[in-house]
Amino acid sequence: SYKDNDKGGLLYNKLKKLISVVDELRDVGLQQYINLPRIAVLGQQSSGKSSVLESIVGIDFLPRGSGVVTRRPAELRLVHETDENSKPWAEFTELKGQKFYDFEEVRSTIDVLTDKIAGKKKGIVDKPIVITIHSHTCPDLTLIDLPGITRIPLQGSDQGKDIEKITKKMALRYVKDPRTIILAVIPANADMTTSDALQMARDLDPKGIRTIGVITKIDIMDKGTNAKRMITGQEVPLRLGYVGVKNRSQQNINDKMRVEKALNAEKLYFSSHKIYSTLPSECLGTASLTKKLTKVLFTHIKNYLPQIVKEINVKRKEVEDRLRELGPPLPKEGSEKMQLLWNMVTEFCTNFKNTIGGRYISQQDKTTKGVSGGARIKHYYYKLYKEYIGGYSATESYSDVDIERAIKIHEGYSMPGFPSVDVFIYLLQPQLSQLREPAMECLQDVYIYLESLADELAQKVFSRFPGLIGEILEVVSRCLQDERDKTKEILEC
Repeated sequence: SYKDNDKGGLLYNKLKKLISVVDELRDVGLQQYINLPRIAVLGQQSSGKSSVLESIVGIDFLPRGSGVVTRRPAELRLVHETDENSKPWAEFTELKGQKFYDFEEVRSTIDVLTDKIAGKKKGIVDKPIVITIHSHTCPDLTLIDLPGITRIPLQGSDQGKDIEKITKKMALRYVKDPRTIILAVIPANADMTTSDALQMARDLDPKGIRTIGVITKIDIMDKGTNAKRMITGQEVPLRLGYVGVKNRSQQNINDKMRVEKALNAEKLYFSSHKIYSTLPSECLGTASLTKKLTKVLFTHIKNYLPQIVKEINVKRKEVEDRLRELGPPLPKEGSEKMQLLWNMVTEFCTNFKNTIGGRYISQQDKTTKGVSGGARIKHYYYKLYKEYIGGYSATESYSDVDIERAIKIHEGYSMPGFPSVDVFIYLLQPQLSQLREPAMECLQDVYIYLESLADELAQKVFSRFPGLIGEILEVVSRCLQDERDKTKEILEC
């Protein structure tokens, strides 16, 4: 059992509670807003990830085959059942209410759900399958089985030439989160210094505080070689170390060897091997891996939980503030609905008037920062005719001859020395026409600003009913256009 002593049992009981809390938070969708602790299984294609996971769970349930088998991330929520006689069972979040006691059916359901989203031509899609497994053989852990990093696309599949980039990008999305523990699976029969999983883990976790290495395929290494240097961290050091495991061979799987029997064979293999039997027991075997994962995850959750609680409180306050802005629930009666609408229209008109009138508006109720309302409109007025202030003279463009000519044209029957008022109008009209264009520009600026002010206020006042905003702004726009056209007529006279 993975709970061998009282101290360990107490630790795992506490972990069970912590994981339950984290999984409940994940179930209500918190993962979309706040990153929650988890374990991501990272490795190259055919590195033995599925075999490691089945050994941890203690049940044979994952699909097998050639090429990329894991084509959707699988989120495995493992729940340890204390009753040894209890029958293991599984459930999928996509198939609510269905319990699966036959794990061959679980395997085929994973295939069906994968094909449903990723297609039947070996496509890879970043949409997780969430499976909860209840069993006496499994620990209380949450693991994410990621599609293996693949270099070459499978012939006749939907996999593109950029399959390596796609699988690395998907893996990166999960393991870059500092709250995710990386379980890097490395086959012993390959050069570990070229392992993509180990390289990615070292890049994202340079201090090594959340990476555990798993050395697989130890039993199929070349004759005369062993994985001692790899397991002890002499080749590539890891702060949390490595654990060597012996999984079932393909022949064992073909012969339907049960996981329980394979775990016993693993113990016998390591205890009887002349090299591995000399290594510390915590470096070898699935049981040691499970204990290490459990301990690291417990510490990880315990360290991050206060920060998660703080982030939840911040998000909760944001939501409460938003709910407060939305106001009370929508009334059911027609008359009450009409009253609510009337109140909002009145609030909109009052806010519009107060903003232009320069009344005090609290920072909370302000729609924009900086100068707004009447002060903004006055600013347009201050800029208008700025060049005509100071040393400007309306008659500087007229000579004495021009003025004398204007008097003669409008002399009529008036007495000499008493020019007609028409003379002044004649001389001023060209000067006044120069003022018309700047006035028209000022009018357009004020009109545009008033429209934007109405839009800002409408977005705030009618935020509960976005469908009304367009209708309100259409009415406001018509009113503003009418007033603008009337003003234009005055300016053009």
